[in-house]
Amino acid sequence: MGMLVELPWPAWILPVALVVTWIVLWSFGSRRARLAFAALSIVGVVATCALGMYMLTYDGEQVGTTYLQQGGDDGSFVARSLDSISNATALVGVNSVLGLIVNLPLATITALVDLARSRPPATPDPRSEKDADELQDLS
Repeated sequence: MGMLVELPWPAWILPVALVVTWIVLWSFGSRRARLAFAALSIVGVVATCALGMYMLTYDGEQVGTTYLQQGGDDGSFVARSLDSISNATALVGVNSVLGLIVNLPLATITALVDLARSRPPATPDPRSEKDADELQDLS
């Protein structure tokens, strides 16, 4: 938990934006808007994860060429590779992972609740006397 507290504020942009949007949509949005947000936010977070992985691979390629030129085999490559990851790559990676952790439960809750609410009400059973009376009252 201590490591999460030490993250810089830009690392929290995506998770905070997801939570604020989710709260606003539950307060003022329609069911259709909430379901669309749940689906699109999953796609957006996964795309951000892919971007972070691409950026990390690109940073890794830069480090790999440096390592090959220096020709060391003493394990110092790991230390150099962690130091050489750019701040932008680290922020995109942390945002995407935190966004994924926040978004999956929120999207799941939204989908379950809104899809359960959208089911049509059960039709009364005409064989039951009470339900038959209700059907007759409706006519």
